[in-house]
Amino acid sequence: MATNKKQKAAGVLASRARILADAHRSRSSTRVVVAVIGRDRPGIMAGVTAIMAAHKANIVDVSQTIMSDLFTMLMLVEIDGLRGTFADLKHELETHGGREDLSILIQREDIFRAMHRV
Repeated sequence: MATNKKQKAAGVLASRARILADAHRSRSSTRVVVAVIGRDRPGIMAGVTAIMAAHKANIVDVSQTIMSDLFTMLMLVEIDGLRGTFADLKHELETHGGREDLSILIQREDIFRAMHRV
């Protein structure tokens, strides 16, 4: 009887763990991390966010700072309602970065987290 209860409890815990893992996986697979670096000047944030808005990408968190004359910005962006593909968004951001002399990197959150797991 005790073994049956342990098995049932283990099954419930495993089921909950799968639900949580699936929820995290689905959330992180619809989010991307975007990093922008370049010489500070007016309009950097406006240019990048305009591209996000045109693609219906939702910026859920942003951190930006200026170090001396260097502008840096890190964004967490939801792309579940994205207009076009992830590749389209990435290409447009990278093209914009090339035109504006900015380094713009974009990566799916789940890949970013996997790369930085200790």
